[in-house]
Amino acid sequence: MKRTIGLIFCLLIIMSGIAYHYLSPQVFVKNLSDRSFYQAIFNLPSSQIIFEPVKAKSRHTIYFSPQEKTGLVTYQLVSINGAQVAQGHIEYHFDDDNFSQLGTKLSFIIDKQYRVSFTNN
Repeated sequence: MKRTIGLIFCLLIIMSGIAYHYLSPQVFVKNLSDRSFYQAIFNLPSSQIIFEPVKAKSRHTIYFSPQEKTGLVTYQLVSINGAQVAQGHIEYHFDDDNFSQLGTKLSFIIDKQYRVSFTNN
């Protein structure tokens, strides 16, 4: 009986950790083009995330800690030769309840014609 309760408790802890990981805020970068880029830089209200390199026809995800304030998330896309080829921003909202940020996904997509879109889902 004690062994069964211990096993259930361990499984609940593991499942909670996995669920939190997948519900944590994330930046998703998808490059549908045939061109590679040196890096994509994201400045969040409380931190910075850098994807380096962003290869052609690739996708990447980085999970980040809930932010502690509302503000802009800015991005820069840098070409292989070091030139900035795109920049922009999106509003990021913070609530006092960190759970409100669970499931937040910032999607950065480079399409086949090298157009960039950045959304907060």
